[in-house]
Amino acid sequence: MKSFGGAAKALGGMASGEVAYDATAAEAAKANLVAGSADVHVKFEKAGNDPASGAKPEIWTNWDDFVGKANALNTAATALDVASAEGIKAGMGAIGGACKDCHTTFRVASK
Repeated sequence: MKSFGGAAKALGGMASGEVAYDATAAEAAKANLVAGSADVHVKFEKAGNDPASGAKPEIWTNWDDFVGKANALNTAATALDVASAEGIKAGMGAIGGACKDCHTTFRVASK
């Protein structure tokens, strides 16, 4: 899951112009998001008991909703146009929204 943050940061930097557009890095970041989001539910199939994980127990009591939110991230990542910084910028809202939707529901708030 931490690799998602790095990928989103790289893409966000290109979208905002803070980082120069790099087609190879953009493709790699997109591939990371697509592959990781395709099987994010696999990482949570067994109920966790690690208090440091940040996962709420609602993941397992609302499994279908959790999987739906993971699928929404996969859909947004798959649709992301990384052919230009403008394309990335246009698609980052959907990716950020999918991440936020899942984290708001299923992740313990950071202190």
